[in-house]
Amino acid sequence: MRRVLPLLLALACVSAAPPARPGFRIETLAPGVFAAIRTDPPGLMVDANCVFIVGEHDVLVVDAPEASAELIAALKRITRKPVRTLVNTHWHDDHVIGNATWRTAYPGIEFVAHPSLRTYLPTTGARNRAGMIEGAPGFAAYLQAQAAKGLDLDGKPISDEQRASVASDAALVAHYMRVVPGTPDVLPDTTVDRALTLQRASREVQVLALGRGHTASDLVVWLPRERIAIVGDLVVWPVPLVGGEQSHVHEWSAALEALLALEPRAIVPGHGPVLRDGAYVRQMQSLFDAIDTQVRAGFVPGDSLAAMRRRVDLASQRERFAGTSRVRGTLFDMYVAGPAVESAFRAAVSASPPAPRAPAPAGSASDPSR
Repeated sequence: MRRVLPLLLALACVSAAPPARPGFRIETLAPGVFAAIRTDPPGLMVDANCVFIVGEHDVLVVDAPEASAELIAALKRITRKPVRTLVNTHWHDDHVIGNATWRTAYPGIEFVAHPSLRTYLPTTGARNRAGMIEGAPGFAAYLQAQAAKGLDLDGKPISDEQRASVASDAALVAHYMRVVPGTPDVLPDTTVDRALTLQRASREVQVLALGRGHTASDLVVWLPRERIAIVGDLVVWPVPLVGGEQSHVHEWSAALEALLALEPRAIVPGHGPVLRDGAYVRQMQSLFDAIDTQVRAGFVPGDSLAAMRRRVDLASQRERFAGTSRVRGTLFDMYVAGPAVESAFRAAVSASPPAPRAPAPAGSASDPSR
């Protein structure tokens, strides 16, 4: 999702020392189920979590982050069984760019994703990636100059939390720039627009489309026996990642309700720690419901997005997600206050009946009596 916003694209060319490795920790969620959870502090740049599901004969992987080479090395320390299947939870680079690396390491691998990846990755995805790679040098120079002066992006004295976040951002960008340029897209071999069950000996793995939220391509990998849900960016901690054009705020809460209806014991988000209950998911629902309700209640046909943004009050939600954290406040402002209102506004415009057309003058070519 970070690839969508222009300011975030600009941030991406911050130069940095090579990132520390590996950048993730391995957590055992159940016998044979291992989550590689990113250890970066919250920031504008992210790489995705990844999950290894080790079966009796082979391995199923969920998501292919930019750090896939390091993830493959970690997996080989767990098992030498081959990876037969990889599920991409949606179409953003930090979940799909590693596909090529996994295919090189495991030539017989099969990729599973939503059918929209076939059209998105070569078109909109390619354009967003080009913007990420090419569009940021000027802003990077500005950011570095600000940091050298001890200032944040708003020109205020930079805090220790912000310094740690910027250092992480820079390290992740440096890695992105080494990995992504020139890496080819690998499109899905098998697509899922509703549900697919994959039987791995005694383990059942379900791939479910619970509804549109973060993107139109969101998939959830559900392990019914273990009651583990691997959800991609349908859930992101500590602040949801929302795109004004690509996300679906009006529908997101319903998709999260479908997730909670599974009664998971563990939820692996696209970014953030493993969640052991539904509290944070409910918090996200409250956020999206508040935005959608305010936009629907205040919508007037012909109204502008700028006017709607002025009317929507997210102060209490910002406090709930960010508190006193300046980093989380920036994330909320960039990924929620702007794009989430835009997403809900687009849905309201689409649902609004078209304005009535003035009747054509009698005798004109468009007069239905002719």
